[in-house]
Amino acid sequence: MNHRTLRVPLVLLGLLVVAVAAGTIPARTGNPKLSTPYPYLAGDDIARRMGGVFRTTAGLSPTTLIDYDRKTKTIVVEIIGSGAEADGAKREIEAFVAVIHDRIAPYAKERHGFVLGDRDVTLIYYNDGDEDTPYEVARRQDGKYVIAPAHQSSGD
Repeated sequence: MNHRTLRVPLVLLGLLVVAVAAGTIPARTGNPKLSTPYPYLAGDDIARRMGGVFRTTAGLSPTTLIDYDRKTKTIVVEIIGSGAEADGAKREIEAFVAVIHDRIAPYAKERHGFVLGDRDVTLIYYNDGDEDTPYEVARRQDGKYVIAPAHQSSGD
């Protein structure tokens, strides 16, 4: 028997072993709940887009949480910062509002065919000081500012 005729049966035997092994090794199955249908709404898309734009816009805090609240039908932007004064929080929020007006509202109009207005986005500024848990300083809701009551330490 020459080397060529010996190689062919060995190659075929190798392929057979691989095929049998592939059939006997159980395939890893993922979590079937990950395949559950999920309606991806315009609010979800705009919130996702907003997060990307905020990350790439210079000068904006990288610590933001953005979500579409399906119950209230608004996009909620939570800004985590170190400012404890309402005026500073309002300035920070205004920077985000400017980006929403300049970059997100045109996207909503072009992509989804509607105008994204002040009533559609709530921005909340939290102080993440080293003291306790983060606390709300100010929010912009329905186009108006609401200043949170002064932060009270637990010893007061």
